[in-house]
Amino acid sequence: MLMAGQGGAWTMGDVVEKSLEGPLAPSTDEASQKRGDLVEILNGDKVKFDDTGLSLILQNGLDTLRVENALTDVILCVDIQEFSCHRVVLAAASNYFRAMFCNDLKEKYEKRIIIKGVDAETMHTLLDYTYTSKALITKQNVQRILEAANLFQFLRMVDACASFLTEALNPENCVGILRLADTHSLDSLKKQVQNYIIQNFVQILNSEEFLELPVDTLYHILKSDELYVTEEAQVFETVMSWVRHKQAERLCLLPYLLENVRLPLLDPWYFVETVEADPLIRQCPEVFPLLQEARMYHLSGNEIISERTKPRMHEFQSEVFMIIGGCTKDERFVAEVTCLDPLRRSRLEVAKLPMTEHELESENKKWVEFACVTLKNEVYISGKQEPHDAKASPSGTMYFPE
Repeated sequence: MLMAGQGGAWTMGDVVEKSLEGPLAPSTDEASQKRGDLVEILNGDKVKFDDTGLSLILQNGLDTLRVENALTDVILCVDIQEFSCHRVVLAAASNYFRAMFCNDLKEKYEKRIIIKGVDAETMHTLLDYTYTSKALITKQNVQRILEAANLFQFLRMVDACASFLTEALNPENCVGILRLADTHSLDSLKKQVQNYIIQNFVQILNSEEFLELPVDTLYHILKSDELYVTEEAQVFETVMSWVRHKQAERLCLLPYLLENVRLPLLDPWYFVETVEADPLIRQCPEVFPLLQEARMYHLSGNEIISERTKPRMHEFQSEVFMIIGGCTKDERFVAEVTCLDPLRRSRLEVAKLPMTEHELESENKKWVEFACVTLKNEVYISGKQEPHDAKASPSGTMYFPE
């Protein structure tokens, strides 16, 4: 078989020889071993060959065909630029294009397809990613790539952009990233940003973007026990600033948000002179039950219990008593380590003495004459002596996490 070429005719052998210079060129035995190809011998005349490098060869080959505009069957028109592609590659990589080309839509039969909602540079990045699995994500392009990848359902690219944004979080950009995650229903990213805001609340609350937070997002943040504030007055003032920012439309939301302000924990003088005297509070009867709860808490000697009387984890860093071991009135040795918190009025068993976790109560090792020390909010114990044993145990240092 002959094929016409420059300066004469080509034979099929010439064409095959030329094609072997491309991405599908055969490899030597040494190269095959480096690739890690797997050959499983099933019996004397049959083997199972697993070419672990073929997927990369196919990817490189398809990208070469795209660059050479060979066998392309669709042109994507973005702004004034045109991108020649293979429908099968786009459909395999993107659910958006799979739906476009695998269903009876007009685009299935069109050679040229106009793409909207994305700029040419971002489309070029996504197509490079599709054919090479590589993309350069920067602070300048991450939002555009994320929005386009989400539109065209390049799901792994969406995850990559979300991870990039998570690593880049700071007090100045976190609110904007939260709104971006909310707009595109990126629940995992949204949760991570909300946690960042909760942990860095004091540094963020004075930004103008913070005043644009949706009410439900702000409600979720204020509700958290882990909200990092030094005093509850900061939470109250945040709510009032948010409401006053758009007072006409937000005043009706004041009772909803004030549910998550722990008014009983405010300083009594601050409560009377600032909270009760605030004009917006005085003209909102719906919040009066919350004010009454705070008054009763102050008058009753802190005996009222509700979600609003529970201190936030970081608001009050209180000292606690640790009871380590000991014995009861009937001289029974105690293996538990108990924490007493005077501020929260709580008693909690936090651990057991080492080597007693799996023993029956009657078999507990009797710890006496051991040493205790605290370091960086952790408790260490070392050494012990059992009754009727004059020699102290050389056991190593043990500790209990905070």
